Amino acid sequence: MIKNVIIKMFLTNTVFRGLSAINQIVPKNQDLVLLYSNMGFRDNVAYIYDYMISEKYNEKYQIIRSQNESYRGVVPTNVKIVSNMRAIKYFLRAGHVFYAFGKLPIYPAKNQKVVQMWHGSPFKGVDKRQLVENANKKKKSYYTNVFSTSKIFNEFWSKEFDCGIERISICGHPRTDVMIKPYSKDDLNLNDLKLIMWMPTFRKSKILGYNDVDSADDILPVVKNEDFYKLNEMLKQKKCLLWIKLHPMQDLDRYKEEDFSNIIIQSSDNFNAMGLDLYRLLASSDALITDYSSVFYDFMLMNRPIAFTVDDYEEYKDGRGFAVEDPDYYRTGPKIQTIEDLFSFITQVSNGKDEWQEKREKVNSEVNYFRDFKNCKRALKIGGVELKRSPANKRQ
Repeated sequence: MIKNVIIKMFLTNTVFRGLSAINQIVPKNQDLVLLYSNMGFRDNVAYIYDYMISEKYNEKYQIIRSQNESYRGVVPTNVKIVSNMRAIKYFLRAGHVFYAFGKLPIYPAKNQKVVQMWHGSPFKGVDKRQLVENANKKKKSYYTNVFSTSKIFNEFWSKEFDCGIERISICGHPRTDVMIKPYSKDDLNLNDLKLIMWMPTFRKSKILGYNDVDSADDILPVVKNEDFYKLNEMLKQKKCLLWIKLHPMQDLDRYKEEDFSNIIIQSSDNFNAMGLDLYRLLASSDALITDYSSVFYDFMLMNRPIAFTVDDYEEYKDGRGFAVEDPDYYRTGPKIQTIEDLFSFITQVSNGKDEWQEKREKVNSEVNYFRDFKNCKRALKIGGVELKRSPANKRQ
């Protein structure tokens, strides 16, 4: 991933403009599917891949899995693992391209589907780097389809990805499909504990090369280092486990692992090393704590308690800002400003108290048009990738 905007725009307006011209004349193979990610092969693009393999799409389609990290697993039949640089060659021949992180700045050909699934629904404000890039390119879209989980987000995505409303396709996030298969209490060794997931977004990121707020020196909002022992004791009393998964883009300079009986705090790398599926884990959770991360839209599909940390709300609003006019309308749960507010929410979860259920159901119906957990198949169909089995071969 190139962080320097000037270098990125130079390449876009020279090398990739030439590749865009070449792409218009190279014949396309409609049985070739490119799955591309420039920030780790994960999230929606990974779930699409897993679905394609489980449903045997690779018996019809050749699947190109593009990623820069190494791959040590077994490579299925008709699947090829390539670097993001080598992916350019396959883009020029692929009839179908799917993104979840980043893109190749090459304009689609007439007989080519190029789908931007992205990795979240709008809650944070527009990425200012994206607006700079949009202002310095031709008024032409890199995508034939951009996913939106609801029509209320269409205008935002049209601006973010510089494409016409007609290119916006309504589809839920493929990653949420596995939420109908939660882990059991035994799988997670929870016994009689209630599980509370905490997923903060990043404030500062060296990987992305910018900060969303300037004053965030702690890994977590609200909780200071000296609070963890008191928090752990409180969780023990309330028979709850707090599982904190840090954002993949979060700087970890101040992160130090410690062992607590009722708190798990993990970097994204450490979490991935466990081999757990994040969205199955979310589906197994009794409650969620987050802040400005759009993961809460996904968790609404479970209709379980959600709390939101707001201790740096004003700074975040004046910095990155929000994609929606009234953030509080969508944050259907208690707001956590202090450690005492956090304790109060844990107590409510422990006691099974949930005052936000009705409001959450209403907002969920507005932000998640599809709630049937069939988004992988839907996403592939939008991108022109389908399996047409004879009745005798259809899965029961």
